Amino acid sequence: WPKRTIEVMLSNEKYIGSVRLLDSVTGDDSYLAKENKPPIIKEEIYNTVQKEKAKRSNVVKSDNGAVRKNSKYSSKK
Repeated sequence: WPKRTIEVMLSNEKYIGSVRLLDSVTGDDSYLAKENKPPIIKEEIYNTVQKEKAKRSNVVKSDNGAVRKNSKYSSKK
């Protein structure tokens, strides 16, 4: 599977029964509608995946914007 497809699947809030909606007037603001649909996975599992993705990411967000780390994550450790 392409890397981007996996990324979208792991980040999709719809799997926990939530949906992110944009403000129809400005299009800038968004809000999360919880319990919109029956969840496929538990919210704890989803949150654990999000934490692991952040831990493995080689991009760090700072005051100056997003910066890449010097080293990359390796699954071979």
